[in-house]
Amino acid sequence: MKSLDIPRRATWVWIGLVAATCVTWWFGVDHPLASISIEFASAGAVAIAFAKAFFIGSEFMELRSAPRALRRAFACWVAVVGATAIILLVC
Repeated sequence: MKSLDIPRRATWVWIGLVAATCVTWWFGVDHPLASISIEFASAGAVAIAFAKAFFIGSEFMELRSAPRALRRAFACWVAVVGATAIILLVC
């Protein structure tokens, strides 16, 4: 019997994305930060969302094997837009 040819890296990234989605949901439903400050819970959810966007772009859109300038431009875009969204949310 042949073993399935499943890309291990993509599988682990997918499992991490599912876990991050569960944590984001937990921030919105039951997290202690939500009772203290909804802005900080929301900022955590937004930070996780942009981290997920980075991993989706890197792994599933294959930017990991793209030219270095494109990888850096994508990483800078995720960092700048994510930080701006979090700052606007908290302030």
